[in-house]
Parts: sequence; C-alpha cells; structure tokens
Amino acid sequence: MIIKKKLYFNFKKMERIIVLKGEKVALVVPEREDSVLWYKFINDIENQIFLNQRGRLASLEAEYEYYDNLKNRNDKKMLSIMILESKKIIGSISLFDISEKNNNAVLGVLLGDKQEQNKGFGTETISLMLKYGFEVLGLHKIKLEALETNSRAIRVYEKCGFKEYGRAKEEHFDGDKYFDTVCMEILRKDYFSSLDN
Repeated sequence: MIIKKKLYFNFKKMERIIVLKGEKVALVVPEREDSVLWYKFINDIENQIFLNQRGRLASLEAEYEYYDNLKNRNDKKMLSIMILESKKIIGSISLFDISEKNNNAVLGVLLGDKQEQNKGFGTETISLMLKYGFEVLGLHKIKLEALETNSRAIRVYEKCGFKEYGRAKEEHFDGDKYFDTVCMEILRKDYFSSLDN
C-alpha cells in the first residue's frame, strides 16, 4: 500500500531574512522548507523544458541535500524569490560558478510558480540580483544561457541589460529537434551606465 504524504508548510507565517527588496518582490535567504517548493517547481514538465532537465526527476531528499550543501559553497549565492504583499515564495535565483580570479558569475533563475508568471516579477527579480552581483559582490561580468525557444525569458534578460554574445548551435535536444542555446552577458560598466539613464 502506498501512502501519499501531503507536503505542506505555512510559508506565509515564516519570518524571512530579506537580502534585497524591490517594489513587488524581495530576495530572501532560503529556508530549508523552501526545498519542498524547489522540488515541485523542478519536477514540473514545463519548467524542465526551459531548465534543459526534461525527464530528470528530482527527489525531495536531493533538494534537502542541495539546500544543506549551499552554506558550504563559496562559488554559489542562491536566494528565494518572495512576493512582498503575500509573502509567497515563487522561485529561486542564483549566481553560480563565481570566479574570484576572473570576477564573474553565471545567473540562473527559476520563476517556478506559473500562477505568478507574466506579472513583472521576473524583471524585478533579475534587476535585484544584478544589484547584488555588481554592487555587493563587486563582480565584473554576469552571464547566462537560455534556450532559443524561451523567447519570453530572453526578452526579460534584454530588458535587464543582457546582450547576446553568441550561440551554442543545436546544443539542446528535446527528443524531437535540436535547438540553440543563446549566450548572454552584462558587464559591470554597462550595468552602472543603465542606472544613470
């Protein structure tokens, strides 16, 4: 007999430590309980397509282990995305592969709650993480990769100041067809220049 456990935490009652705050969202220190949401978001088939993770199901135990290992990593800064009004956690954003030698990092974002997409949260979230990367960590460059089919995300990245610098041709196979990976970057000087405009 299989017993299904309902995964539930009252996230709204948790007092969150805010790292950066915008008008609609805040980037907060992740709590271990956020692993339940990451598990849900990562195993969503639509999210898997854009994460290039199709068919790779994560276990809840793996997500807890991932969280437990975060504090020991100097090459990764990960924050949870919280809507200020409702205190709802809707995804995560990270700077990873942080290179102290080259002073750069890679941006990864998962706005996993589909009910909260297309509301401007993604643009504000990325802008806040750029502020963290350039103004707090003092990075010189932040880069990212996106599937060419994820045009909505690419528009958001461009709106935040990222520019395409190349493509990895036919890098992603979706089981039927190959797609390019779009490589984008923003330099520190361009970030600060955009603040002056």
